[in-house]
Amino acid sequence: MSQFNSLHNRAKQLEARLEVKIQKYSSIAQQINADILCDEERPLVEGHEEQDLASEIERDLTELSDCINSMRSCTANISGNHQNILIKRYQEIHFDYNSEFKNTSSTVQRKRESLELFQSSKNLHSNTDQDSSVAKLLRERNSIAQSMRSINEVISQAFETRSSLSHQRSTLTNSAGGLSGLASNVPSFNRLIDGINKKKTRESVIVAIVIAILLCFTIWWVFLR
Repeated sequence: MSQFNSLHNRAKQLEARLEVKIQKYSSIAQQINADILCDEERPLVEGHEEQDLASEIERDLTELSDCINSMRSCTANISGNHQNILIKRYQEIHFDYNSEFKNTSSTVQRKRESLELFQSSKNLHSNTDQDSSVAKLLRERNSIAQSMRSINEVISQAFETRSSLSHQRSTLTNSAGGLSGLASNVPSFNRLIDGINKKKTRESVIVAIVIAILLCFTIWWVFLR
């Protein structure tokens, strides 16, 4: 049980660390998007930071997965409902963080490919005179940039909402764990109540017998003596 508690504490640390890192990674992805669409002269200044952070997130996700598997192994021969609830919760957290990271990482990769396309178009434009097709592409890019700024605002609000819902889910899960622990003690309460009821029944029978004896004695004393 002490090993399970140790793994549980480690899982909580990884959960908190992943939440911070994935939010930071999403912010960097949005900044990269702004650099591509709104600043033609500046390269991806967060490129190295993004790659280093992505590697750290991958390591933490792998460690969390290993931690969950170890928790499952610890409870293989134990029928503990509370432990199973915790394992299921961390499985869901790992799935959510892993999915969000993969989606954001794919978005960053697409943005890098778009930057390469735009840079190639820009070089082509500088080497040709009055290239109408490249000029049209650049105008379309400016139009897309305006649309993407609006989309980024919506995405930021969505991430804030997701963080709030994740916190609420964590609170509800902890409450469910407390109720599960309380429910496990209900059988002992039931046994205590049954014992009290049996004792009250036995006392009632004894009182009834005593009253019957006294009544019989009174009748004998008054009428038959």
